[in-house]
Amino acid sequence: MSESTLLDLGNKFIGFCQEKLSFFYEKSFILGSIDNIIFFFIAMTLICSTFFQSEQIGALAIITVLLTVVKLFIKRGSKLIITKGDGMLIIYFLICIISVINSTLIPQSIHGFLKTVVYITFYFAAANYFYENRGKIKYIIGLIGILCFIESIIAIFQNMHGVAAIAKWQDSHYVNPEDIISRAYGTLKPYNPNLLGGYLVAGLPCIAATGLLAVCKKHFKSFIYSLVMFLVCSYAVFITGSRGAYLGLAAIILGLLAISGKIIFTDFNAQEKIKKYWMIVTSTIVAAVIAVMIAVPKVAKRLFSIFLLRGDSSTSFRMNVYHSSLEMFRDNWILGIGVGNQTFREVYGLYMMTGFDALSTYCVPLEIAVESGVFALLSFVAFLGYLVVDSIKFISRPNDLTGKIILSAVILTILGVMTHGLFDTIYFRPQVQFVFWTMIAIASAILISSGECEKEEEKNE
Repeated sequence: MSESTLLDLGNKFIGFCQEKLSFFYEKSFILGSIDNIIFFFIAMTLICSTFFQSEQIGALAIITVLLTVVKLFIKRGSKLIITKGDGMLIIYFLICIISVINSTLIPQSIHGFLKTVVYITFYFAAANYFYENRGKIKYIIGLIGILCFIESIIAIFQNMHGVAAIAKWQDSHYVNPEDIISRAYGTLKPYNPNLLGGYLVAGLPCIAATGLLAVCKKHFKSFIYSLVMFLVCSYAVFITGSRGAYLGLAAIILGLLAISGKIIFTDFNAQEKIKKYWMIVTSTIVAAVIAVMIAVPKVAKRLFSIFLLRGDSSTSFRMNVYHSSLEMFRDNWILGIGVGNQTFREVYGLYMMTGFDALSTYCVPLEIAVESGVFALLSFVAFLGYLVVDSIKFISRPNDLTGKIILSAVILTILGVMTHGLFDTIYFRPQVQFVFWTMIAIASAILISSGECEKEEEKNE
């Protein structure tokens, strides 16, 4: 945990306030249960993300943040927690503020920046909660997995019965009518198959983690359930027709095989039975993916359309948007144009090719660079890099196996979401954002707890 003077001063001030206000926590039944209330609102933020509008989801997240602030000032022992990597996130946040001030469209930029405030403060609130309540992490991971499974069942039902395309979602000029996918979009609002694909990619690692945790506890029936859920959700990704989500799923599967193999052949190298089961599950997942590609040629054709480039209208459209967005970045590379899609749309009109209007750059790194400049992009990448490196170090050490599995899921979430994000900006939707930041918060809480345990061991030695 960062030992900065500002953090120490902040925690001393919080401790002083707790001495004066702790009677509220001790005497009030409601405030005395504030941790349970925070858990409820974290869970409701995730649950309601599947069918609420963005503003309503944001309101639930804001309540979570406010309750966390109240808890910090009334519950003895509560404190601000910040990892070393969080310093990069704070720098990113400060650069965004400067970008807003520097923007030629300040009102629109403030509107977009307020969303960033909600996401980042929700992350810190969730990290604080999980740091003090590590036992609840498994429930949140299980909840995310269940929500993804429910959305997958709905998507499969939509695909079987056919859904009317709300927009032109697939170029039909080079595809036979019978090969066009009936692209499912679930219940996420606004209805969009790319959004559903991104959401499932963000949540799939939670299902994988649940299955691996079941194996550790020798609950093999629960593991089979998790494997079935993983395969169903993977199939649902295919029927969204989101090619970016296909690539995100591929990244997750490859990452899952690599990380699980590392854990099993390190922690269970002497247990041939577990290694055998791992080989069987690995073969099953790979075979299932290949089977879908062969048995459902619509999916294969949709995937391979990526390589048509200018031959596919959707890919060609993105290439034109990338070109215009790079021009925007070149002219505003230090501080960007300002935060948010409203600002982007206004400025993009000055750079766009005629007939190629867009809501975003369709690339997360490019979007961050265009909105807030190159230094914002570097600090955001550094933040994720710190987290991934620290998580890999944790996984490589002989320590808490449950923590290893959970941190592996976080790495896979980052890998999947960011791979998808190279070709789409669904990442900026609250449904994906809140799953993403919840997983990051879980990782931060585990890493901070682990760091503190190591320090205690060093002192005892």
